[in-house]
Amino acid sequence: MRLLPLFLVLMVAPAHAVVLSASSMEIKFNYTAEFQTRENGEGIGLIDTHAQHLFGLFQSPGLVEQYRLHAETGGVAAPKLPIAFQIVSDRRKGGVRTIQYRASGLLLVNKKAARRVLAAGEWAITMPFDLDAFFDEKCTDEHYNTFGDFWYFYDPYRQGCSHLREAPLAKDVILKVKEAPQADADASASFADLRGDNGNGELFEIVTINGFSEDATNRRDEGRVSFGARNKWLRAQGFQETQIARYDNRPVYRYEKTVTTREGRDVLIRFTRLLAETSVTSKNVTFAKFFKTAVEGADVVIYAGHSGLGGNLDIAALEEKAGKFEFNAGKKQLFFFDGCSTYSYFLSVFEERKTKGKIDIMTNGLSSYFHTEGPTHDALYRSLLDPNADPKWSKVLKDMEDELGGSTYMLNVGPI
Repeated sequence: MRLLPLFLVLMVAPAHAVVLSASSMEIKFNYTAEFQTRENGEGIGLIDTHAQHLFGLFQSPGLVEQYRLHAETGGVAAPKLPIAFQIVSDRRKGGVRTIQYRASGLLLVNKKAARRVLAAGEWAITMPFDLDAFFDEKCTDEHYNTFGDFWYFYDPYRQGCSHLREAPLAKDVILKVKEAPQADADASASFADLRGDNGNGELFEIVTINGFSEDATNRRDEGRVSFGARNKWLRAQGFQETQIARYDNRPVYRYEKTVTTREGRDVLIRFTRLLAETSVTSKNVTFAKFFKTAVEGADVVIYAGHSGLGGNLDIAALEEKAGKFEFNAGKKQLFFFDGCSTYSYFLSVFEERKTKGKIDIMTNGLSSYFHTEGPTHDALYRSLLDPNADPKWSKVLKDMEDELGGSTYMLNVGPI
């Protein structure tokens, strides 16, 4: 269940640490746009609402087709949040406000599309002009079809929806683009550091959290099925299973196995795995407390579930349930947020909490799906669990996305 947007607003350009991706690259962008509304709210808040429509536009199957990407690819680009805004003018006439603003920031763009727009130096798109009348239920997701979800799920290229790309509802906008600094393609994943004495001796601790897809009471819920499949996979790899908590809607399992490096050092690999409701609106505090403990002490933290339009891993919301998060500045950690648009929602938030070199954050630029968790996570585990493997990040990312059959979630890692 996707619920809350997390679209931060700054008046200055945000700090930037580059990411590495096998399928996409970051580019800098800026644009000037204007729109009309009868709303009386704060100008920056209305600009926020307007700019959020970049999500729906860049995830349109129509754009995927234009750039000749794999048909199952869920979009072309994703904005990194926060975006910097500056109000140019805010005029009122006859009860209607016309707001013009400038925006600048970073986009993660599929490499095939990025090469084309960078060669042109600009990217011609359309954005809402009549903000109040822009909503059209027939041009959005059949399940997430409310006004509040429209900015993320609308598709202006859908048949019968071309009016969302035309006057008077929409207006042309030109994104000025140029290449951003790129990460070193030979950067090491440094998995040996995670498996080494990383503040916890011979223990290599991996904590994973699976969220439910729709219904915690449904035995066939995709989140529950994925959780059970990974448990079965771990047993098949020789891990010893212990059930720590037996609650049906929040079970916890532990898996342990000792491996030996070629140098003769023993490593105790421990998985601690939770299945729980992860929605920001859930009154249950299990997820928040479990996630806090993981972030503070585990070598690897993997979340597989809904993003909640940025709400589900919002640190402030989680701290209300679990207490203040204390990030260990000296501990090397890997976080993998396997949910929809996690590059946009969570990368900036978490990379600000630790210095570069002490944290690696894997995120998706596009929507990801429960049914692909198995093959993509197994590819990651094969590198993590091999006591002698210390691959480059480019190989890890490619191996994971190779499991998508030609599609991509624009999987990336940063800060590099």
